[in-house]
Amino acid sequence: MKAYLINGDSPRCYNASDPQLNSTDWLVSYIGVFISYVTLSDLNSFVSSNQIGVFLENPENLQLLNSTAVQSSVVSYYITQLYNQNPTFNPVRLPGKILCGIPSFACELLGSSDSLLLIQRINVFCNGTESPEITAALAANLPSISSSTIQLLGSQSVGLTEGQISSASSDVIQGALPTLSAVDGWNQGQANAVIQTLIKSNFPIDSGSSLLSLGTLVKGVPLETISSITSSELLGISNNPTFISNILSAPVVLQLAYVTKIASIDETKVIENVPDVLAGSIPLVLLVPQESVNVTLINHKHWTQEQAVVLFGSVASVSTDTEELSEALLQGFTCTSVQTLGEVKVKRLVRACRDRAGRQKVQLKESQLMCMYNYMKDEASPSFSDLPSEMLLYYSYEKVAKENCRLYFSAVGTADYSVLSSVLRKQTTLFDNARSCLGISGQSLSRDQVEVLGNLSCTLDPVYIQNSDPAIIESVKNCRDLSDAQIRAVETLLLSGNTTYGNSSAWDQQTLQRLDLLPLYFTDVFWQRFSASVKRMYMKVFMPFLRARNTEKPKLKKLFKNCNAEFDGKTRIRRSAVCTAGNITEATLTDASFPFGYTSAQFDACLDLTVLRDNLAAVADKVDDNDFQRVVLNKLKQVYPGGLTDSVLKLLASVSRQATVDEIRTWSVTTIDTLAALMDKNNGQWDQDKSVEVILRYLSVPAHTLGSTELTVIGSHLCSLNTSTLQSITAGDLRNANVLDLSSCSYEQKSVLYVTANSSFRAQRNSGLIYYHIISPYLVGAPVEDVRALASYNITMDISTFRSLSSPVVTSLSVPDVRALMGSAVEDLKVFENDSVVQAWIASRPQSQLDTLSLGLRGGRADPSTSPAPVTGHTNTSSAPVTGHTNTSSAPVTGHTNTSSAPVTGHTNSSRTQSPALSQSDAATVTAQGSAAGLAPGVLVIVSCVWLLTVT
Repeated sequence: MKAYLINGDSPRCYNASDPQLNSTDWLVSYIGVFISYVTLSDLNSFVSSNQIGVFLENPENLQLLNSTAVQSSVVSYYITQLYNQNPTFNPVRLPGKILCGIPSFACELLGSSDSLLLIQRINVFCNGTESPEITAALAANLPSISSSTIQLLGSQSVGLTEGQISSASSDVIQGALPTLSAVDGWNQGQANAVIQTLIKSNFPIDSGSSLLSLGTLVKGVPLETISSITSSELLGISNNPTFISNILSAPVVLQLAYVTKIASIDETKVIENVPDVLAGSIPLVLLVPQESVNVTLINHKHWTQEQAVVLFGSVASVSTDTEELSEALLQGFTCTSVQTLGEVKVKRLVRACRDRAGRQKVQLKESQLMCMYNYMKDEASPSFSDLPSEMLLYYSYEKVAKENCRLYFSAVGTADYSVLSSVLRKQTTLFDNARSCLGISGQSLSRDQVEVLGNLSCTLDPVYIQNSDPAIIESVKNCRDLSDAQIRAVETLLLSGNTTYGNSSAWDQQTLQRLDLLPLYFTDVFWQRFSASVKRMYMKVFMPFLRARNTEKPKLKKLFKNCNAEFDGKTRIRRSAVCTAGNITEATLTDASFPFGYTSAQFDACLDLTVLRDNLAAVADKVDDNDFQRVVLNKLKQVYPGGLTDSVLKLLASVSRQATVDEIRTWSVTTIDTLAALMDKNNGQWDQDKSVEVILRYLSVPAHTLGSTELTVIGSHLCSLNTSTLQSITAGDLRNANVLDLSSCSYEQKSVLYVTANSSFRAQRNSGLIYYHIISPYLVGAPVEDVRALASYNITMDISTFRSLSSPVVTSLSVPDVRALMGSAVEDLKVFENDSVVQAWIASRPQSQLDTLSLGLRGGRADPSTSPAPVTGHTNTSSAPVTGHTNTSSAPVTGHTNTSSAPVTGHTNSSRTQSPALSQSDAATVTAQGSAAGLAPGVLVIVSCVWLLTVT
């Protein structure tokens, strides 16, 4: 049949002027039941796109294509051609299954009766619809909605706008609640609109059962409402999997409120009562180990790293099978937690953190990895694949036998190199060693070398990327980030045509999909190789994927600029205030690729104020470009000239970051829900002057304070507040908040917050190690006396915490202080000896004291000297020299035998200089040596007086 149909005139046996051969049911007459075997290329060979038009609207042909056996590409092509030829073709004329693939614009001109009919048919034949654009277009044609309309819509109710929902009567919403509560895919604006309608009608949301009745709409419930429900009612639905699934899609502040209520029932059973997936919201102070540790219970919870650090020591000490510990728990490994465990068990815990098939990677920080290395460094002939790949980044390459170096680099090739501090320059050292091991010469890599290096390719100079075997493209797909120069190198390699992706002239949507995440970084040079239609179809899939993984906003902004560059170029040539790119409708907004294809000028011209008002969440969630966001804010000022209210602000998402300080001053931030929405870190960073204004707008409301929930949702933006505001935070509120990020705070702010934190966690001091873990994030503001006191808890302060201490504190710590605080981690000072904080400490210490650490640290102060020779106690074995002259340095003056690493602080310390009491034997020694050295009698008298005063 193929041979017959492709020979002769095309299409075969059709002649418009011959009554015997001019039937338009050509597909039925000449292909018929064999349509199921026809591919798209077959169809194009039978009849070209220029000739198929005469057959497109024939009802017999359409009915033939309605068969389930027809290939989807054939049906999609046919429908596309049909609407290209006749955009006004009424979709009501289409048979059942073909409706599932119609373009949304085909529905926009329908009346309400045809729209309802189409909704009904789509529900039957398409199981709802796979196209949210169609749903939105049909729902927009309904001038008003009733309970029966919503029931007819079913799952397509998700196409209703915020405006349609808000304009519906409360009776309609309540009557349709069983349908609405079962719909998936509500955005925050739609859910808020439904819940607000219910609340205004006094619909009771005051029990566990009423929350369950809301189903997927629970994300729209305000925190105040959740907080008003009794704790026992909330606990009663904590085992309902549907409710837990629904609340996970709710704002984080709502999850916090739910966990807080459950935790208040019995703090000794908080781990048992809080659902596994919500455990990350439990305050650290409630995780202090109880008398018995239920490893199985704890092991199933989803912990944050800060929580895991608090729990790890108690769990690890009683766990009999380290291999079964979850990734969430293993991320809590610290030297302080394991120091009471046997070395064999610690090594088993280290191995349990390795990469394993079927399990997520254990997320570990640099200080944890270095601690692990210190335990494993003396292992003879370790199996590299049995160790965490990131730990191997700190492995001493001198210990790797030449015959095993390839195995080492294969293992290190799976590591995440972003954990490395830049000051260490480890990447350069690793690659230099790899060159030697793998025989790399010049500035290119073979396929074998690329495959061995793996993720080390992410650290390479661009010249290596563009000159290496094309397999390097597969390696850089795994990189967490790439520099602009590296991206240009990847583009150069791709555009050479010498890769598995072929010549750029043949690139298509499949090419983009095969490149995984790399298109996120590519420039307009790459994107201009694709047509607008291919980019649009790709972005429909790529953008939801990127948003689901909370891709950083700056990356999304850059992607849009590069992908949309061709349209910006056309606009620069000709600007117009008239909409030419197509009016932005409800259907347009549901297109996952939106606003691709619009310039900021066209976005402004094509976006109606009513459409924006009724679909604000849909617009704000998709618009990432700064200029587009400015357009949204300008239009909202026209809609709400008196300033934006809570209901609007909660939906602004990243658009809020483009507001000016003066605009923020007109905002009404009256609820914690609004504050939480505005402070959501997934929407990008605030400028400090703007974030402080947002917080102050909230605090200006009577009775509003910086409570535990406020502190948690504000996060690092807390550092934008002045110290007087920070001093208003109570110990109780800080204690129940999540761990605060003080990295952007000034020293004065850190000091204020440390004082409050120290008071907050006073009760945990009975458990020294737990107290240290909890107070650690706040030590950046601790005074030196408090830092020194931590040594009494027998902690192991990691290098990261040491480096975070304030400069005055660091330079006031003596060598014995640091030895006592850091314990086994003191060796890491050598690794970080080029770090500015460590260098400052080294420079503040006498070199003779540094030498006692046996780490090879250089750069300390020259030992103080006098003429005549210094008086020193001959029995002194401490790292601080005993001198008989006035000491004006910050180093402690110790004249007694001190063999411990802990500093001697048996006196009142009112300055950085310490003068511990001399023992009688040491005083005698000093006196004797002073006489032997020929000191003047006056000096001997002074020394004797000092001894007598000390004794008395």
